[in-house]
Amino acid sequence: MANPRNQAAVEMLREQLGGAATFFLVDYQGLSAGEFGQLRNQVRAAGGRVLVAKNTLINVVLKEHGVEGFEEVLTGPTALVLVGEDMAAPVKAITDFAKNHPKELPVSKGGRLEGTMLGPDALERVSKLPTKAQVQSQLLGTLLAPLQQLVGVLAAPPQKLVTVINNYADKQKEE
Repeated sequence: MANPRNQAAVEMLREQLGGAATFFLVDYQGLSAGEFGQLRNQVRAAGGRVLVAKNTLINVVLKEHGVEGFEEVLTGPTALVLVGEDMAAPVKAITDFAKNHPKELPVSKGGRLEGTMLGPDALERVSKLPTKAQVQSQLLGTLLAPLQQLVGVLAAPPQKLVTVINNYADKQKEE
């Protein structure tokens, strides 16, 4: 008969990983309990979640969801980092935490991005992506630029508009 604690952990992992197409695995060995708590809080504030479970249980749930290839990665202390809609913000929280930590912990072990398996450099590469809010503001700026230019043209003093029309009329007469 299976251990009730393991069964509860597997159920919790099933719920959390159920709809997650993107997750990351990190090695947190060397972090104190207080530091790990700070890491969790920072990731949670950025819209992610850090889970710790036995590697065998994580592997069981991943295989149930059809995710293969993490057997070699799931060794030693492993934390599972789940991201929400904005994957860049929680990843940036982890990489910033690691940069500020004297031992540069936690260390990336790999992950999965929208169904594609990623290597250990995954966190560093994803952390360089802009956040969802940054992308939205860039898109908004791009969409508003022509409108702002139009407003600038329409707001020019009427005399300048008359000058442009007169110059155009003179040019038409010459041709």
